[in-house]
Order: sequence, then structure tokens, then C-alpha cells
Amino acid sequence: MSEHKFEYGPVARGTYMALVWLVILTAIVFPELLLWHLLLILFLGLGLRPLLEKTGLYDLYAHVTVSIAERLDRKFVEERRREIERNRRRKMYRRFGKDDPRLPKNW
Repeated sequence: MSEHKFEYGPVARGTYMALVWLVILTAIVFPELLLWHLLLILFLGLGLRPLLEKTGLYDLYAHVTVSIAERLDRKFVEERRREIERNRRRKMYRRFGKDDPRLPKNW
């Protein structure tokens, strides 16, 4: 058996198990929808992962999420660097008076 590119998470698995258990309720309350419910369960259980892997949709999703995470991380790192630099400058110039000529302009 070949390795899969991804595994379903706990929420997806729980939802799938709930749908499987709802087959009984569907058979009792809505027997005319039982065929569609079973087809949906078969598609989700057997066909969705191969469809996502063969069409490349999972790779596209993974690429988009990684690029967004990198962009957010880069933004966070840049903001943190600026904050550290600002704190360093404040600490350095804290001992000077307000009109000290050694201070940078517009201090």
C-alpha cells in the first residue's frame, strides 16, 4: 500500500464517524435519502483522499498555507526586530535630558 500525502485530522474523523452512525437514523427517519447518504459516506471514505492527491489540490492547499504562514512569520519577525531596536534606543538615550544635543533629531 502506498504512503498517503496527508492524514485526516481528529475533527474530520469525528465528523465521518458521526455520519456513519447517522446511517441508522437516516434509514429510519428518511429512507428515501439512505442511498444518497451511503454514496456520500463511500465517497468521503474511499474517494476523497485519492481525488485530492491525484488532482494536486492537496499540494496546492499545502503550498498556499505554507506561503501564508511564511509571510505572517516574516511580518512578525520584522515587527519584533523593530520593537527590540526601539527599546534598545530608548534605553540608550534614557539618561539624556530632553534638549540634549546628543539626542537624534525629532526625539
